[in-house]
Amino acid sequence: MAGRRRARPSREKAKKILREGKARGHKLTPAQKRFFGARAGGAPTRGLRRKKR
Repeated sequence: MAGRRRARPSREKAKKILREGKARGHKLTPAQKRFFGARAGGAPTRGLRRKKR
């Protein structure tokens, strides 16, 4: 699956996931909680900017 882009949750979606504490019916792991917490707080996701060659 070369070139496949991952979904980047919006701030609103990240807040909703944190409130529910679940994603696709499973509890969030501590790492996922940190990621969604940062995303809900406005942190950018990796890979938004690409380096120009």
